[in-house]
Amino acid sequence: MKLFPREGLVMENLNWIIVIALFLGGVFFIVLAVLRSRKAKMAAENWPTVAGGVLSSEVIIHRSHSSRGYTTVNYMPKVSYEYQVNGQKFMGDAIGFGTATFGKKKADEIAAKYPQGAPVTVHYDPANPSKAVLETRSVGGGNFIALGIILIATGFMYLYVVS
Repeated sequence: MKLFPREGLVMENLNWIIVIALFLGGVFFIVLAVLRSRKAKMAAENWPTVAGGVLSSEVIIHRSHSSRGYTTVNYMPKVSYEYQVNGQKFMGDAIGFGTATFGKKKADEIAAKYPQGAPVTVHYDPANPSKAVLETRSVGGGNFIALGIILIATGFMYLYVVS
């Protein structure tokens, strides 16, 4: 006689909860990437532009250390710029929608497109001119899609292993 006759039922429910959580997490990240991309597309079509100027342009180094002693280095281009809307000055630092880190070469290429003192075209939100971007594209969306696919695939693998 089993001491806990419902133990198998609990484990089966727990397995389904894990699978559903992985699927929902994957779908969440994919939807997030799609929404960012859609926002960028709408901005490209609807946000007005003004002339601006680059105040600074650099590549910031991000180092992260794992508990196993590994160090990962990523690079993020950072561009600060100023622009005017209806006589009011604003400063921005968003290149595109979202943030992402890159390899050194790619980050250097992006920062080099915006040297200090260079004129730039700034796309701004007409409802809130303090929100602006230099490029109407989603940044880092590919990472969200990849993460979503990995979570969904993990859910399928988990489902296969436990069944």
